[in-house]
Amino acid sequence: MNETIQNLESRLPKETDQLRIINGANGCPYFGLGGIYKAKLKGLEDFEVPCPKSGWMTIQKRYDGSENFDRSWEDYRNGFGKVTREFFLGLEKIHLMTKSQPHELFIELTMVNGSTSHALYDYFEIGNETESYVLKSLGKYSGTAGDSLVHHLNQKFTTFDRDNDKATYNCAGGEFGGWWYNNCAESTLNGKYYRSGIVQTTHRNGIYWTSFTSWTYIKFLTSAEMMIRPRLD
Repeated sequence: MNETIQNLESRLPKETDQLRIINGANGCPYFGLGGIYKAKLKGLEDFEVPCPKSGWMTIQKRYDGSENFDRSWEDYRNGFGKVTREFFLGLEKIHLMTKSQPHELFIELTMVNGSTSHALYDYFEIGNETESYVLKSLGKYSGTAGDSLVHHLNQKFTTFDRDNDKATYNCAGGEFGGWWYNNCAESTLNGKYYRSGIVQTTHRNGIYWTSFTSWTYIKFLTSAEMMIRPRLD
């Protein structure tokens, strides 16, 4: 299986030269086939994006722990991973897209028992690098997961090598992943991946969304996906 995946991935650079092109500021197509597209944004090199459904563009995905999310500021700024697997699109790209026009944020979550939930925010925007990619806006929440992101509103992004949180220590260092930490987190989707989903420890270093995981820090998520699209109105 791994050999098959590697063979397919080795063909991607040639095949993606022929990918359908979209304007990243306008998001993914609302109609037609989903899949991987090549996006253009002024000031950046073209980049690949997954367009799973109805105009949504995936900007972050976790599901098997194959990618290391304990990464530097530079990595989170530029993006890392493979869009066909686990990845983070990059803060600069997300900033430019959400700055260009109002965007929605949709988050899908799964626990180890297979239960799923979601959160929708109707006005998502992050600042630029000078502003430390601050979480500027979320808008109105709706969904079934509960609102565990509002705690992070107006917080700057923190990585292990760039401490912008309000705690007396670097939250990203203990959580093993960058996030808009406050003091420290009620949610983080870039934390350490635990295949079991349950860890008998008090360390808050998994992938969690506390309003969905019973406000506990020993139950972690086994998959998470963040998607954005321009607002429909």
